Formats: sequence, structure tokens, C-alpha cells
Amino acid sequence: MTSNGVPVLVSMFIVTCVTSQVFDWLKHDKFDDLDDKMVAVHHDNCRAKAKSDMLFPTDTVSQIPKFNNLKHRIFYKNRTSLVHLHNMALNRAFFFSYILQKMNTSDFFSIQPNIHYLYMSVTADINANPSGINGSGVYFDYDCYYPNWFTELDFNVTIPLFAPRAWRWDDTMDSDNYLREPTRKVAFVDDIGAGNGNNYTSDSFKMNPWYNMWLPDNDPFLDSANKFTYGTGIKYSNMTGKFTHNEYELFNFFGPNSPGQDMKDDTLLPVRFTRPYFDCNRSNKWVVSAVSPVVDYMPRYLNWTHMRRPRFVGVIVMDIDFKEVDFNPCTVGVGNPGPSHLAGIAKCRDTTRCKHRSGLGFRRDSYTCSCRSGYYLPPSFRRNYKGHSIEQATYDEYMSSFTCLPTKYLHVLPIVEQTRRPVSKDTANSSSSQGYSNGKMVRRRKRSAVHLQFKQSSYDKMIRIFRHIKMVTSANCKTLSDNALHLSGDVAYGVDTQFELQGRTALRLAHFLSNFHQNTGPHEQFGWIRGGGRLHQEHLFGEVFANVMADHKILASAVYYDPYMFENTDGSKKKFFGPLAFQKKGVTYAIDSAGLQRLYVDEQWYRRARERWSTNTGSLKTYKMRPMVRRDRKGSSSVKFEYFPIMYRASDYADGNWIGPTFKCDGNIDAWVITYVTPFFKIEHSTKKLQFAGVVTVDVPLTLLDINQCPQPFYVANAFKNTARCQTRSTKCRPIVGYGMTRGSYRCDCRAGFEYPFKDQKRWFEGHMVDREYEKKQQGIYSRFDTLACRVSCGRSLIPHPLSLVVALVVIKLFYN
Repeated sequence: MTSNGVPVLVSMFIVTCVTSQVFDWLKHDKFDDLDDKMVAVHHDNCRAKAKSDMLFPTDTVSQIPKFNNLKHRIFYKNRTSLVHLHNMALNRAFFFSYILQKMNTSDFFSIQPNIHYLYMSVTADINANPSGINGSGVYFDYDCYYPNWFTELDFNVTIPLFAPRAWRWDDTMDSDNYLREPTRKVAFVDDIGAGNGNNYTSDSFKMNPWYNMWLPDNDPFLDSANKFTYGTGIKYSNMTGKFTHNEYELFNFFGPNSPGQDMKDDTLLPVRFTRPYFDCNRSNKWVVSAVSPVVDYMPRYLNWTHMRRPRFVGVIVMDIDFKEVDFNPCTVGVGNPGPSHLAGIAKCRDTTRCKHRSGLGFRRDSYTCSCRSGYYLPPSFRRNYKGHSIEQATYDEYMSSFTCLPTKYLHVLPIVEQTRRPVSKDTANSSSSQGYSNGKMVRRRKRSAVHLQFKQSSYDKMIRIFRHIKMVTSANCKTLSDNALHLSGDVAYGVDTQFELQGRTALRLAHFLSNFHQNTGPHEQFGWIRGGGRLHQEHLFGEVFANVMADHKILASAVYYDPYMFENTDGSKKKFFGPLAFQKKGVTYAIDSAGLQRLYVDEQWYRRARERWSTNTGSLKTYKMRPMVRRDRKGSSSVKFEYFPIMYRASDYADGNWIGPTFKCDGNIDAWVITYVTPFFKIEHSTKKLQFAGVVTVDVPLTLLDINQCPQPFYVANAFKNTARCQTRSTKCRPIVGYGMTRGSYRCDCRAGFEYPFKDQKRWFEGHMVDREYEKKQQGIYSRFDTLACRVSCGRSLIPHPLSLVVALVVIKLFYN
């Protein structure tokens, strides 16, 4: 080595030592343990890894959605994907439980969902949810599946294992992907029960943490505790404008359990989540699965019915990429209930409080540090401290920064003694009472010089909207005009994001129908596989039943076929067919809309959808399914299906349309709803032309829509904008989620350079309190509205330093001497 190289090595050694020292404060923690485990397992070595190396701790994913608290709990952005995963698993469990029991006779055996139906169903789960669902499968227990598509198999004979499963295929290197970017529009489907070493019922199978949750179901004494009876009713129609029977034809079926809110035993929930595990030789990703059971009568075809019992014959497994699941790195508390394996790894200082950041997934820096109550940011900072800045800081930077300054001279909220008769709640919240007290006009006080981005005209419009919503009821809706049953579209501002997952539920069904109608024929047969076939009306009734029963935010769901587009199993065509499902008093009902006096094809929203998509199909996306089927009855291996890949064209979520708020006055729903409409298509086999075949709809309640009263530009179509009364000089408005269609669902945060002046463990002013105090001020009643503002951050400078006091006293004494 030359003498010139020695100084270079010494310099590199010094830099390395100094760098390692300044970051020594970042200690190895639980996040690093999981990250090391993720890096150690990949698709090349997963088959040689032990099962324990492919599992994470059970509390790695916290705040798991539970069926019996979905209605009374607010789920934020960091858990909406898990809620949708929960609902989709329950959706498919309801469908297969219903359809298997509804068609549990030898007459219906040939028209039960066949292999095409199952493969295209799991494909639709993937392609309609490009960001939320990474895998979908139906796993049948040992000798519990009766195939109606196996031509070499006798009637009433099972196959040992059958599990159609789809996962998202990485099409980056596919020959037709010239951009070499993943499109998230390709699903790979395989029969997991085929091939050597694929006995997913065995304990040695590495990727089945979901199996022992419900399977095998051999104990009949647990049937009453683990299964629930659901009631359904259907009105069929074989003639336009008339139902077959005026009464509903009732049918009860066994499905997943339905525990009450007080039930604490998680084993009795209808949907349970697995711990994160590595999906080896399939998607080759770390995934989390939502699992729900499928119920059927077993043995299926038996003359001695007393020997049959409702049994868990399989499970629905929905996967989500673990890296896309948010975790809360803050300490366990009210906002972060435990147990949580990764709680407490955030590095916020004592004067700050940790707050989770949604949408970052499995990242260490998914948090911010905001000032605690009684503290404020230094003047040089305008935003809260980001987690990525803290995680990249040296020890000196961390100790000298990322802290807040104490706020002095905090006020205490006054207790005002009321010397006059209090105003009732209804009067205080009503705009008609502004300026009046006990029927007499009260002279309004002069308004102080406050800065408001508030428009009285917008506020008056909001009051009229709320009055109109309250005025229309099921008792008087039939006497009102058609215009009175509709609200303007800007009332539904934000519905496309808040109810996106409900819209994707309709999109999933539209994808399935498009794929089935474009790629199946009525008499297709591929060797020993009997494919194709036609959809039966019970299939579609079961699909809309499942949409309504699995998601409490969906009031109704329907499939509306264009005239003469639906073919019966015998080849005859129906002029109109529109299965519509809804819930009423705990029972799910459905009607064929063809039996209604007012046809759905005459509705304005349907005409618009047909006019748009009848000829304009160029914007539709192309999706793919890569199917693999078993080679023989025993499933010795998997081979490519004769058509590989299978392509179909369908709409995406943005192609659908949200219809403005409407009061459904039909005697069934009788509520204000917002409707999502998405089309599906079929192929005219003679001309190979894509045709508009109909639409799928879901109705969501208007009352669950969160409104945004904060200031917005003039071009934003929001009926409630500019109605918040935050004093914009010192505060800024932020909407609060979870309040639904309620006034005051916002808060006023302090702007940069201002501080919260009260000592009440808060850092903002609630919108409902600001509105109430403003109305009091307008009525001439004592009001705290003028004090609901932040003050300039100078409280700390008001407290003199002790040395300054000594110097001041000395100067004063010398001056007087």
C-alpha cells in the first residue's frame, strides 16, 4: 500500500466511527425483528423454511374489525381496507351458504355454480379491488365438495380436495405489457387442492393458519353456538308488471354466526383474521387473511334427512398484502387499544404527543409528533414533526429539536351563571330563532372585528337542506311531487371517497357478470370438464342477498338486465329481469323488479347509463384471468386451462356513477339514499361485438355521509362549504369524520404562530360549540364566541427571567437613589 492511501483509509475509518456513534441512539426494536424476518423469507427459500419462520406474532395487526361492533364504532382510514376485507369474506360466505342450501336437491345439481362460476368469482374479487384484496379463495373441507362439472364422476360423489384460489399476478414481464409496469389487472387462479404436497387440511401445510378456525366441523353439539339461521323472502316474476305471488316465498338457511354486541368470545365471530404469514409459491408475499365459514347440509343427497346436519363444509379466505396494512407506532392508549406488537416504537419527545399517519403501510416513520395541550410549536416550525425526519436525525439533532414550548398564562373556561330562562335545544339549533327571544325581537349586538370565511347564504341553504330531509318521511312521501324526493347533487359531496368500498362491492359483481357473459357458452365442454352453462336466477338473487347482508352500509343492491339480455337455463330470454335485495326488520327480502308497475328501464338513471355505454365502450379496461385446472380427478397436478389467459372487458370504479340523494318511496327502503351505478357487458357471439347488458347498483344511506363545512373554492360542488364559523385569522377549519349528516362536524385548529389559550386538555375548538356560541351571540345572549380564537404565541415571553427581575430591581433602586 502506498503512503498516499493511508490517509484515505484513516479518514474513512474516522467517518465510519463518527457516523455509527451519532446514530447509536436508534436501538434495535420489534420493528427491526419483523423486518429481518421478512427479508429472510422469499420465494426461493420459503419451501425450506420452518413454519414458525413464516408466521408473525398474533398481535402484529391490531384494531381488528369485529362483526358485532361495526355499526357503533368509527373506523378511520388506517382500517377501512381491513373492514372491506372483512365484509367481502362475509359476502362470499353468505352467498355460498345460501346457494348450496337453496339448490340442495338433485333437480338443481346440474345448475349449481360450476368451475367457471367459482373461478370467475374469485377473479372478480381481485380485479375489482386492485388495492385492497390481494388474494381470494374458497377452500372446501375433505370430501365435502360435489362437482357438477366432472363428466367422469358419478352423481353424489365427492372429490377429496378442491380449493379455487386467485391471487394478483405480477404482469410486469408479460409479453403484452410493453410499458413493463404492473397493471393490477391480472389474476392467477389455481386449484390449491391439486398437486403433490397440497393437502391444505394437514398440519404440515405451511400456509393454512385459517384451517383450524372452523374445520373440520365434526361436533354437532356446537351447531347452535357456531351457526345462525337467516331468513330470506323472494317475490318472483314471470310477467312484466306482475309478480308470481303477492306474498314473499320464504326460505331460511344456515350461515356464519351472528353474535350480539355483548359477545366477547372472538371464536364465535363470523369473520376472523389470521396472523400475518408468508404465502409461499403463490403470491409470495406476506399476507393477512380474513376467514369466514361456508355452511351446507351434509351428507347432501340422502333420503334419511334426520341424519343430515348443517356443517361447515369450507371457508372463504380473503388476503391483503401485509405491507399495505397500517400499524400504529404510538403507545397503547384510548386511540390505540392493545394488544399491539409494534406499539411504542415512535420516538416523540415528552412535550409532544404521537399521532398515527394513515396510508403508509408497514413503515417505521408512519407517525407525526404534535404538541401536547399547553404547548406550542417554535416559531420556526409551521407543521408537526414528521416521523421520517425524527428517524433520520442524529442524536444531537434529536435532543436539540422536535420539542414544543410551554404555553403560559392559560385561561380557565368560565362557569357562567344563567340569570335568564335557558333557551331550549330545539330553539338554539334552529336558524329561525336567530334574533328572537321569547317571541320578541332582541337587538343584536354589534359584531366584533372577527375574520370569518362564512357565507350566510350558504348557511341558509344548509338549513333548508336539513329541513327538507327531515320533512320527507315514509308516511307522506307518496303525496309529494317527484322533485321533492330528490336533492341536488352537491349534497352528496364526498360520497365517491367515503363509500368507495360499497361501490366496489357492486363493481365486483359487475366484473363477474362481464367475465361470465363474455367467456362462457351454454354447451361448452373441455374434455372431462363441463364448463359454460347459463346463470340461473337464483344465482343472482344470492349475489344481491350477499351484498346487503354482509355490509350494514348497503341498504339495497340490485342487478338490472337490459331487455332480452338475460337467458334462462332453458335458453329462453326474459324481457326484463332485475333482482333487488333489501333488509327489513332483520329479514332480507328480494323482488324481481320486472314485476313492478313502474319499469326500471324508464328511470332516468338507467336511461343515462344505457345511452352512455350502448355505443361508447372504448374506455373500458381489459382484465385477465390465468386459470389452472387439475389434470385428473385425484388432482395429481395442475395444467393450463384450454383458454389461457382468459380476457374480458369491464369498467373500473371511476366509470361508475353516483346518483344524487333520492328518497326511495317504494314501501321497502323508505329512506334517503345515494346510489352507485356501474355497467356490465356481454359478447354477441354471432358478431363478436361487445354489448351493454345492464347495470349493478348499491344504495347507501345519506345519514352516514360526513359533510364538510370548511371553506372551499367556488368551483367545488359542496352544498355545505363555507358554513363553518372558525375565525380564520387565528384558526383553520378541519372536518371531523364519523358524525354523518350532522351540523358542527368540524373543528378549529390553531394556525402556525398561534397557541390554544385554554387549560382544558384540548388543542382545538369543536365545531358544534362554535356554532352554538355564534347563535347565542346573534340572539343577544351571553356568548363566548369572541373568545373562541387562538392567541399569538407569546405566552412564554410574558414570563420574565429571574436574572432580568434582579437587574430591573437594581436599576429601579439606582434610579430612585
